Amino acid sequence: MDMTTSDPLVGATLDRRYFVESRIAGGGMATVYVAHDLRLDRRLALKVMHPSLAQDPSFVQRFINEAHSVAKLSHPNVVQVFDQGEDQGHVFLAMEYVPGRTLRDLLKERGRLTPRQTLNFMAPVLAALGAAHQAGMVHRDVKPENVLLTEDGRVKVADFGLARAVEQSNQGLTRTGTLMGTAAYLAPEQIEKGVADARSDVYAAGIMFYELLTGGQPHTGETPIAIAYQHVNEDVPRPSHFLPGLPPEVDALVTKATERDPRYRPGNAGQYLAKVLEVLRTLPESPSGSQHMTPVAPSGAAGVTMTAPQLIAGGAGPGTENATMVVDMNADDYDDGYGSDDGGGSWFSRNRLLVVGAAAMALLVGVVGWWFLLGRFEPVPDVVGATPEIARDEIRSAGLIYDLSEEPVYSDVSVGEVGATDPEEGERLSPGDPVTVYVSKGPQEVEMPDIAGQNIADALKDLEDLGFETDRIEQEEVESPDNDPGQVISSAPEAGATADREETVTLTVSKGIPVPSLAGEEREDAEATLEDLGLTVEIVEEDSENVDEGQVIDQTPDTGTNVGPGSTVTLTVSTGPPEVEIPDVLGERIKDARETLEDAGFDVKVERILGGRTIGHQSHTGEAPEGTEITITATPGGVVIDPDEDDD
Repeated sequence: MDMTTSDPLVGATLDRRYFVESRIAGGGMATVYVAHDLRLDRRLALKVMHPSLAQDPSFVQRFINEAHSVAKLSHPNVVQVFDQGEDQGHVFLAMEYVPGRTLRDLLKERGRLTPRQTLNFMAPVLAALGAAHQAGMVHRDVKPENVLLTEDGRVKVADFGLARAVEQSNQGLTRTGTLMGTAAYLAPEQIEKGVADARSDVYAAGIMFYELLTGGQPHTGETPIAIAYQHVNEDVPRPSHFLPGLPPEVDALVTKATERDPRYRPGNAGQYLAKVLEVLRTLPESPSGSQHMTPVAPSGAAGVTMTAPQLIAGGAGPGTENATMVVDMNADDYDDGYGSDDGGGSWFSRNRLLVVGAAAMALLVGVVGWWFLLGRFEPVPDVVGATPEIARDEIRSAGLIYDLSEEPVYSDVSVGEVGATDPEEGERLSPGDPVTVYVSKGPQEVEMPDIAGQNIADALKDLEDLGFETDRIEQEEVESPDNDPGQVISSAPEAGATADREETVTLTVSKGIPVPSLAGEEREDAEATLEDLGLTVEIVEEDSENVDEGQVIDQTPDTGTNVGPGSTVTLTVSTGPPEVEIPDVLGERIKDARETLEDAGFDVKVERILGGRTIGHQSHTGEAPEGTEITITATPGGVVIDPDEDDD
């Protein structure tokens, strides 16, 4: 039947402003039309509430209040609300018209999306929810049907505040024991306590995330109450159970958002968006996993179908399984349809539903108990001794997050291999939890090498290669006539003993033999001193006007220098003042001979024999030190003149 032509609102004008052109969608609480705003001359969407809701004054007032709040929410990923009104018993919202289709339509067409496609859709949805959460609003009905995809590729979230308006009305439909929403996306706290906050939206977003990846919802059942039971009592399985090879980071996003305890979820959609964007940035453009993942079909519905609830409002039948509805959670008046109240038949006949239910419940408790205590957790794989690359692959294959620490640890495995993990191997973690991997820097205790006799620089390098830190190596220098300066004499711990790389290692290092001060010593004494120290002596002679002949003028190396055994020490020994040539003055007159010798630097003594005037003899010839006294003797050959007489 043509719903457009049979709908009495099509062709009508509401509030003397909105001309209803055609019907485009119908749901559990409202019908959506395309309308024309006669006042502003624009096309828009008109959502008209079902008459059962419009008859409740309390709902109408709350709906108006919520509409005002949503109208203030301005965000590019939120369907804008323009107006709200009531006309001829019709309560309506005038909203932005978004031509295109819903995310549900896309999912039905493709079956499922790749991880990157899923993240690209989740990001704008979470951005819209985050803006609402920041403004103090909660959507309460997040699902693919409420995500609109425009023809130009934009993503918009619709129906903000509508669920709250219905849920808080005083209509008899929302009495104690009922809840409002879509069963497949309800958070456990909505079912158990009837409360919803930003974390409830995060849970629903996580369910939608799961559905986009796998193509199916995590919890299914014949009735909404059966599905709700599973949300409360069973964890959402990891998508990788059905998509082997799914990146563990994507797996973790779903796991964290769908924690049954809201304390362990991201606090709001903004926080969840940050995690999604972080994974999206690290996900390869064409990840091999997304190209070769083969979905594994889930093995039937998870959980037990409970007694059928009463559907107070909303659709029924095929195609309405994801409709928003109000569900009565009380089943006291439910008739199971077996037998009659007259007490006839056997006890088993009268109570067979109870027996079957009890058996099923026992089985469920056992399965759920195993899953809660063991099955939902992943053991940390044994990767100690493996390379960091192998450890990364094994940890990620277990659905855990690989976190490589920059700090190495002591371990008995080879340097560079995995030395330890935190938590340790075998401990069970929730999927998506991190495992910190520490690379080995070798064992803490090693055998002390034999470094005695080595130069200190070589010894330090050997110890550093063994993993000892320089600031834990101390040096004690001692004088040693048997070792060269800088040579290691011994170590503590000694060679061959066990050395703890966290403890101090002490090296005894030779200072060698300090050269003594020998300047001014007699040559023989200086030679004896050096020879007693095991040193070799070399003598160099040198004239000196200041140091007596035979005494040490200087030494090489200098005083205090440390040398090794057998090293050569050179002594410079004085030979006294320098010698000069003695002039030959024989035959010269006394006065001339005196001047010649004195000019050459000698002292002159004159002697005369029988008054001689010419030099017939001199006491020194050849060479002699300056200042040497030269005696000259004048022999007879004329008038005897007094030696002190002026001889002109």
